[in-house]
Amino acid sequence: MQLVLSSAMHQYAMWTELSTLNIGANLQHYNPLVDEDVAAAFDISAHWALIAQMPFGNIVEPAGEKNYQPVSERMKVLGLKNI
Repeated sequence: MQLVLSSAMHQYAMWTELSTLNIGANLQHYNPLVDEDVAAAFDISAHWALIAQMPFGNIVEPAGEKNYQPVSERMKVLGLKNI
């Protein structure tokens, strides 16, 4: 779990720094769909784990508005009594 928590903090710090430089970024999590192809394309050791990728570059246009599903519909807490 430490690896994932550390990775998230590094991702956030990198995204924040890129933002201060007016550089756009997009954090993508979709492994294991591409793990083998990415490892082969970039000669990445089998000891490494793909957590996410963050393409970055010029901001061509502002990000569009996002619509979010209500939290009550996308998250469930099990094992606790409703308070």
